[in-house]
Amino acid sequence: MKKIVAFFLALSMAVVMLAGCGASQTPTTTEAPKAETKAATEAAPAAETEQKELTIAGIVFKDEFTMKMVQQGYEDAAKDYGVNLVLGNSMGDLANEQQLVYSYIDMGVDGIAITPYSEEASIPILKEAYDKGIEVAVANIKLNDASFVCGGFTSQDLLNGQKLGDYTAKYLSDKYGNDLKIAIMDFDAAIPEQSKARYGGFLEKLTANGVNYEIVAQQSSTSKNDNVPIVEAMLAGAPDCNVFYCTSAAFTNVVVQVVMNMGLSDKITVVGYDMGEQTATQLLDENSP
Repeated sequence: MKKIVAFFLALSMAVVMLAGCGASQTPTTTEAPKAETKAATEAAPAAETEQKELTIAGIVFKDEFTMKMVQQGYEDAAKDYGVNLVLGNSMGDLANEQQLVYSYIDMGVDGIAITPYSEEASIPILKEAYDKGIEVAVANIKLNDASFVCGGFTSQDLLNGQKLGDYTAKYLSDKYGNDLKIAIMDFDAAIPEQSKARYGGFLEKLTANGVNYEIVAQQSSTSKNDNVPIVEAMLAGAPDCNVFYCTSAAFTNVVVQVVMNMGLSDKITVVGYDMGEQTATQLLDENSP
């Protein structure tokens, strides 16, 4: 158990309190321990030397930069702690996630590290795994009920979106006036909870900062590829767009490319959620929108 908990702590990069550790206790006076029986004394060393080889399942939900980093974290932690690792990808589908977890339950894994598909819908299957003796750790998004997980390292999509809104509100209003025309590329069709929180928080803080806006185009995509025609069509149908908000790094990379190719860099500012190597390169480009 110590080894599996240590693995999850390294994996999630967060110190967590295990059940019962935080309970307050009243100091009591105890008698001196009695001499142990010979059988107990002999059993203790045997129990200490017996080390079970642990198997951990690592699940991500997409095949893109962020999830590849999470998967690399799984692999690095497994190597550091000497445990077996099996990897799975739910591909942004709840049914796939459930099937993976059931297969790992049947396999008899000791723990599951997962980037859940949903804050709410992923809870029952993960709770079922926990009830069958499997430790569960989560990354990327929080669960609405995390009482059974042994650890986690998550971000809050709504909060991050709000921070983007706060950070960019003055810049955008100074540049375009108090009447923004916003296009949004989201992934509502794939993972609506995350997607809506990411642009909802952004829009909420624009309003809180006194910035008026109109959504002139909004399109959902379930793929990081083949989005160039979608972005081109959005911009063609919304010639007054001056802000393009992207809910993922993959979308940001494509939108920046299209805006530059269409010669609209001076007219449109691209605001992106998430970070990747290509996004960082674009930020350093003085010609990037």
